[in-house]
Amino acid sequence: MRGYPGRAGGADRRPPGRLSTVAVQVAFVPVWSSGYVAGSIGARSSHSLALVAWRFLLAALVLGSFALATRAPWPSGRRVWGHLLVAGTLLQTVQLGGVFLGLGRGVPAGTSALILSACPLIVAAIAVPLFSERLTRRQWAGLGLGLTGVALSVSERLAAGGRLTGYALTGVALVGLAAGTLYQKRFGHSVDLRTGTTIQLIGAALTCFPLALVHGGLGLPLTAEALGSLVWLATVNSIGALILLFVLLRRGSGGVATSLLYLVPPATALLAVPLLGQGLTASTVAGMAVAGAGVLLVVRPASASRGRPDRPGPGGRRRRR
Repeated sequence: MRGYPGRAGGADRRPPGRLSTVAVQVAFVPVWSSGYVAGSIGARSSHSLALVAWRFLLAALVLGSFALATRAPWPSGRRVWGHLLVAGTLLQTVQLGGVFLGLGRGVPAGTSALILSACPLIVAAIAVPLFSERLTRRQWAGLGLGLTGVALSVSERLAAGGRLTGYALTGVALVGLAAGTLYQKRFGHSVDLRTGTTIQLIGAALTCFPLALVHGGLGLPLTAEALGSLVWLATVNSIGALILLFVLLRRGSGGVATSLLYLVPPATALLAVPLLGQGLTASTVAGMAVAGAGVLLVVRPASASRGRPDRPGPGGRRRRR
């Protein structure tokens, strides 16, 4: 089944307007950034994986109820369901489980966001052989520069005795985000976003609850911080942020769609100053600048070459006029 939410089937009538795409891009950054801040607040008062597991279950119930109320089409076939469950496990359980475990071990919210902002570099590199996308020498230079910026941003904290376990878990989260993005781009392109995301959240809950049971249990304190973080993360981030990402993936290449993640670290770091009391280190600011320059090298040539809507899609196929 193809189309965007609210379209039960059939081909898209016209390509999405530029204004609507810009609106999605503008909304994506603050929505995605807020998850790191809310996650840090929640991790202070509860076990990390317990918060993540209940978040997935609550999000699945909310979005699933909305999908049923709006009579959204559900995918048919075990293969489609299997692909969605795998994508949900990567994007939700692996990514968010690693992020929250890292936050619980002292990784600052802004640094966590910066590490995961390497995702567009990884996605762009893998998309070359996978989706027949091409990178120029300038773009390859941008990949290296972006990774240098990420390394620079965490160097000062590691040299000062930062907890390596927390950063390693955040690295696992980065792998989950990149792999899940590529998997979603390949197999989740034509499923209704309401039902497809619900199935992914179900898969995430099924895989995260057993992990939470053996890692601190499922108990959550009945405090404003814990419950407020849970509601925000379930509705705004597990539903809103992922749907915005999927819309961007449908409207552009994987590397370009995820390039907005480079705006997430500065937004998160700025939010963390008044809300979490976290300061900005010189290495973090420098890393942001270097990584931002890298993503500009990656995105600008690709953006300039997309002058027409009829461009090759996954597998090198062109859309019919």
